[in-house]
Amino acid sequence: MTEVRPSLRSQRLRLVNHQGDALRLGMNWTEEDLAKAQVLVDSADGMGHPGTFHFRGLVEEVSNGVYEAGGKPGVFTVSDICDGVVQATDGMSYSLVSRDVMAAMVEIHALGHPHDGMVLISGNDKSVPAHLVAMARCDLPAIHLPGGTQLNAPDYLTSDEMWPIGAEVERGEIPREDLESAQRGACPTCGACQFMGSASTGQVLAEALGLALPGSALTPVPLTKLLRYARATGKQAVRLIQENLTARRILTRNAFENAIIIHAAVGGSTNALLHLPVVAREAGVDITIDDFDRIHRRVPVLANVKTTGKYPVEYLWYAGGVPAIMLELRDLLHQDCLTVTGRTLGENLDDIAASPSYFAERRGYLNNVKVAADDVIRPRHDPFGSDGGVAVLYGNLAPDGAMIKTFSVPREMHVHTGPARVFEFEDEAVHALVSRRIEPGDVLVIRYEGPRANGMPEMYYAAAILSADPVLNTTTAIVTDGRYSGAMRGPCIGHVAPEAIDGGPIALVEDGDLIEINVPERRLAVVGVDGEHRSPEAVEEILADRRSVWKPLRPRHATGILSLYSRVARSASEGASIT
Repeated sequence: MTEVRPSLRSQRLRLVNHQGDALRLGMNWTEEDLAKAQVLVDSADGMGHPGTFHFRGLVEEVSNGVYEAGGKPGVFTVSDICDGVVQATDGMSYSLVSRDVMAAMVEIHALGHPHDGMVLISGNDKSVPAHLVAMARCDLPAIHLPGGTQLNAPDYLTSDEMWPIGAEVERGEIPREDLESAQRGACPTCGACQFMGSASTGQVLAEALGLALPGSALTPVPLTKLLRYARATGKQAVRLIQENLTARRILTRNAFENAIIIHAAVGGSTNALLHLPVVAREAGVDITIDDFDRIHRRVPVLANVKTTGKYPVEYLWYAGGVPAIMLELRDLLHQDCLTVTGRTLGENLDDIAASPSYFAERRGYLNNVKVAADDVIRPRHDPFGSDGGVAVLYGNLAPDGAMIKTFSVPREMHVHTGPARVFEFEDEAVHALVSRRIEPGDVLVIRYEGPRANGMPEMYYAAAILSADPVLNTTTAIVTDGRYSGAMRGPCIGHVAPEAIDGGPIALVEDGDLIEINVPERRLAVVGVDGEHRSPEAVEEILADRRSVWKPLRPRHATGILSLYSRVARSASEGASIT
């Protein structure tokens, strides 16, 4: 047998486990393999959606890189589910909790087996945050490989547009053939969806935190460049082990602030407010939703990308990707943060700025379609949005906070007061919207959809119908203790906390109550009843009277993982996690 090197975790464990070597040799490992640095290569490979279907090639190239650097890869898989596939079905309740289950399985793979470091491959809504949580929790030398993005479809069609098209079919306004034609063309390749939803946002955040190689987020999947990133990632994993550069050395408070700055600049998904605080907590860092509000106030939106902007995120990569955004906002960033390159963020940016090829090899693709890079990533003096995309609202309706994606909300809806239309479940609200039973000015209140009540599903179908209606989008709002898709746009407020099942004030709202939304003053409140304004003291007294007779609905899930979630999930304001 080869000599054991006790400096490595894997080799120390070999000294106490005499069966392990035999079992590995039973998998055709060589005796030389046993003595190498052991690298977990864990991916979300699976058939759930286009964002993971292509991962086998990435796993192979990462493994090749590990071998070339003198390590031994161990390939494991924990696949995810697709928010788009389960949207508007009972399966949507499983989406958020899958993040925590997936993170736990990666933790089991990483620490249950004698691994020295890990490469995690993911690119979608819950798999990327799950991997970031696992990196922080395990604190091994770790590096993330973003799974890349789809090429854009004909006429810049995106799959999220199927919802308003489907609603038109249900109303009999267009033939079903129009929907079927759109469905056939919306996802022309593998990769994350072409808009700045939760999937694309997660890839951006992984790179912004310093956990992925510079420029790797959102690489168009058909390009061999993604395979080269994969091999380079495998090689770098072994170097991280040699340098003992663990995830928590990278995941400092300053690194999280950098990530929130970039989140603002790309107009990222609201789901980041659920994910980044959980990753930070695992790293021993205190990040709250208020950090998002504070930072977003001073950072402009630079990315002119779908769904609110014009271009697919493929073009964001061509325009220079995350490093181009960082260079535009360089003075706002903490440039001394360590990254997985083993160097600081500032040193990485210096290399890219000085590189004769980095931007040239990307922006040539924009030349093909006659699009200027400055139109995709807007210069700081002429931003796409004057401040970041997210605001956190408080008030007697959301004592622990709620969120709104401000730059995607029509300006006239930044201050709005309207009568409540209360729905206990999303399905009822969707039916009312599809059948056009919502009046301009209404505030739809959709409750009992929070983490403990129903797994905190996305309210995307309702939001998509509302935002596609030119009248409702500028006069009507949705308020919910559920959440929204990263593709969400329009006057929609989510993450209301405490949630209804915990007795949050949203449980006490009745039809006809006046709901005030005031984004500039960061307020969400009940300001009247029966369509008439009342004093704050009178409203509080009315809510107290209602609370005295209020009884919560039962959680909808009595068995399985969702029953566990209903018992132990944290509030949305704390990331809705089970740990």
